[in-house]
Amino acid sequence: MESNRAPNNQMAIKGVVLVLALIAAGAFVLARGLDDGDDSAPVATQPTAEATMAPEDIPDPVETPSDGGDEAETPAPAPDETQPAAPAPEVTQPPAPDPEEELECRDPSTIGVLVANGTDVSGAAGRLSGELNAANYVTLQPVNASPQTSSAFYYRAGYEVDARCIANQLGVGAGPFFPMSDPPPGGITLETLGNAYVLILIGPDSLAQRPG
Repeated sequence: MESNRAPNNQMAIKGVVLVLALIAAGAFVLARGLDDGDDSAPVATQPTAEATMAPEDIPDPVETPSDGGDEAETPAPAPDETQPAAPAPEVTQPPAPDPEEELECRDPSTIGVLVANGTDVSGAAGRLSGELNAANYVTLQPVNASPQTSSAFYYRAGYEVDARCIANQLGVGAGPFFPMSDPPPGGITLETLGNAYVLILIGPDSLAQRPG
């Protein structure tokens, strides 16, 4: 009986050893297969932000004021183009009197007039003075004045109407007429002006060409 048990025990031990060997071999093969699969599988990579963003898509850096700098000035608001611009003030001359308007002229014999020649036309002031003297105006001795660009009538305060009456008498009712300045215009002195209420400065126009 003991001789039969010994061979059976040996076979059982061999069988256990064989099973363990097979298990170990299978575990080795399985582990090796897993390692090979990891090496051969492609590695997926995520694209970086720099690779996917086109150069023109990169936003420009925002400039920030430095802590120690002055605060940025607020730009002035653009002008409202819908509002009409204020019109420039107009400089208006007083309306010229109606040539047909009847002027209340003083007696010519009470109005002193000085005629000054501001042209190179010889005798122009003398001829005009003679014409006014013939109309009964009190004419002072005619004089020469600084060169003028046009004729003009100057009057002392309160004698504008009389200056216009004289201009109408000479056929140049449009004047122009100006208040007497101090000193008088044309290089005339107050001493030369004397008691004249109206000063006529002759320029290179019709008053200089009047017949004597």
